[in-house]
Amino acid sequence: MVREVSWRAAVLLLAFPSLVCYLILLHSAPSLTSHKQTSGEGGSQAAPGDTSESPGNETSQLLDWWEDWQGVQARRRSQLRSACIHVNRARVKTFSRLLIDRRYLYNLLVDDKHKVIYCYVPKVACTNWKRIMMILSGRSISTDPLSIRSDVPHEEGVLTRLSGMSTDLPVLGYKLRTYTKFLLVRHPMERLVSAYRNKLVRNSTSSTDFKKRFGISILKKYRKGQGHLNESTSGHGVTFSEFVSYLTDTGKTNYWSLNEHWAPYLELCHPCTIKYNIIGKYETLEEDAEYILRMIGAPPSLHFPPIVTSQTASFVSAYLASLTDTLQRRLYELYKHDFKLFQYDLHNY
Repeated sequence: MVREVSWRAAVLLLAFPSLVCYLILLHSAPSLTSHKQTSGEGGSQAAPGDTSESPGNETSQLLDWWEDWQGVQARRRSQLRSACIHVNRARVKTFSRLLIDRRYLYNLLVDDKHKVIYCYVPKVACTNWKRIMMILSGRSISTDPLSIRSDVPHEEGVLTRLSGMSTDLPVLGYKLRTYTKFLLVRHPMERLVSAYRNKLVRNSTSSTDFKKRFGISILKKYRKGQGHLNESTSGHGVTFSEFVSYLTDTGKTNYWSLNEHWAPYLELCHPCTIKYNIIGKYETLEEDAEYILRMIGAPPSLHFPPIVTSQTASFVSAYLASLTDTLQRRLYELYKHDFKLFQYDLHNY
């Protein structure tokens, strides 16, 4: 008993100075409320570029912002791990399978210089992130992401894919385990509407290709009658309901056959197998981008391009309302794991 009391007393004496120092620092910390901006998650965050106060206060704000965002990331990783427990095991590929069948690693881009792996998801700011990866890996002499033409980052061979690396399994596995890995996600329905409008509604070089590849076959399968033959020759005119019918019919038998622009995150990035260090979200893109760049050791002068507010969210309700109840349920079923893994709600966008 005497030994136990003595041991406890010794621990308290050793811990007391640290506790006092912590309380002093806590009491003297400056207020940050006047220099924080509201973020989509994690409460109010200090703006990374805010330099309106003295250097001491600025440093304190940056440290607080960094600490806050580390907390946001810890919560996202924890939520992801918990949600992965409930994912159908048949949908989760093992780590060894990813290494052996490298086609599943197609969307993972690697920069050996900074030891970073980025899983790109189309329609989630991937053009700008690919531009940044080009700068980081020395594939571009430019230091400004926006000076790189938007089509260049998407050209095959411009960036190194993990799927195409000529390395043996142990080396590939080592990189996949030890490199800093990040991905960015978006509300599944907002991303889907964005892909539909961009690839099957608008008129552009890219959409012309998608209309030929997908639009023609969708129209032939889901629209009957001679009156639509002219539309079928170009693939233009696919309705959102027809598009969703195609997705749900195709996806229920083979998720892997879905194009990357509308394939689920679970299939593109394998978040229940690969342990991502950073989970970025479209809703907090500015803060996440700054956190990622500083985390991977990017040059201090390299920043994510200015955020252009998307109007897609304002269209989502109308597009979903055009679907029957049955089609809405089938659509949710296709992306239900994405909703749960990344804490999205079907009716909140």
